[in-house]
Amino acid sequence: MLEWGHKSGGVAPILLDGEPVASVDPEFWREGAELVIGDQTREFTRDGSERVARLAGAGQPLLRARRKGFFSSAWLVEGDGVSYEIGPQFLASAHQVRRDGELIGEAPKAGFLSSRACLDVDPSVPPIHQLFLLWLSHIIRRRAASAAAASS
Repeated sequence: MLEWGHKSGGVAPILLDGEPVASVDPEFWREGAELVIGDQTREFTRDGSERVARLAGAGQPLLRARRKGFFSSAWLVEGDGVSYEIGPQFLASAHQVRRDGELIGEAPKAGFLSSRACLDVDPSVPPIHQLFLLWLSHIIRRRAASAAAASS
């Protein structure tokens, strides 16, 4: 299971079964992030209303995500010949993850009192896709927390 680790010095580790596999430097205001996996840097950025994943400095995105609808917090992801959907389940704290319409896993919270995102999906999902889905789950949770704080 992938897990968004505790941030230290502005950088959060991405853990796979407790072992670091990447580090992420999230942008606070623009919902972007710079992700380092080994010697490669990926950028998760905003492109208008969409979010994209690309190699640092590359023009063409590998993955592209957009909100499912105006009143929906679910996201649709396309790229590499596959499509995913990630979003909240009804009356559950975990997000469902679907690939081409088929349920392939979920994105629960790291713990009862934690809002950190985790991702548990079919191992056939490529690692960069998993990391992008984890980042989207993080965005969904952060937006929900902001909305809850604003309404109280």
